[in-house]
Amino acid sequence: QVAANFETQSSYSVRIRTTDQGGLSYEKAFTIAVTDVNEAPTDISLSSSSIAENNALGATVGTLSTTDPDTGNTFTYSLVTGTGSTDNGLFNISGGQLRATASLDFEAGGTRSVRVRATDQGGLFFERQFTIVVTNVNEAPTALVLSGASIPENADANAVVGLLSTNDPDAGDSFTYTLPAM
Repeated sequence: QVAANFETQSSYSVRIRTTDQGGLSYEKAFTIAVTDVNEAPTDISLSSSSIAENNALGATVGTLSTTDPDTGNTFTYSLVTGTGSTDNGLFNISGGQLRATASLDFEAGGTRSVRVRATDQGGLFFERQFTIVVTNVNEAPTALVLSGASIPENADANAVVGLLSTNDPDAGDSFTYTLPAM
């Protein structure tokens, strides 16, 4: 015996025979209709789960889609609290797209975590946690410092004036120094 599933087969045809104590029988065919019942979604997908750091406000991370046994269902998406909702405040959902509500910084952490709920038109839902990867972008140096700014007259050629150092948001960057034409 198999459970009826509307999405697989919407009706079944059966023939039933009744037999009396004398062995005489009668048969009749019946059609059993399977009524469709709304079933909950079973999965949520995100078309892309990464975003470059220093993104513009409202930048799209990816488009959400839902797997559901019922064909033709429509879904609404929301960020919900629960396991993996740590960074929900940095994102929103608009038109089925997960978007950043803040400019994300790789140096503050390479991943963010959100929890998304897909709800079908009948109110049934499925939730899933997504890890959003914030990719590193090379950022320009922000300051150039010279430790000394004077040199005595008649100093030898190649005398040290001071030491140069650079401030840069990217950890571990190396720098070269040149004298550009003025």
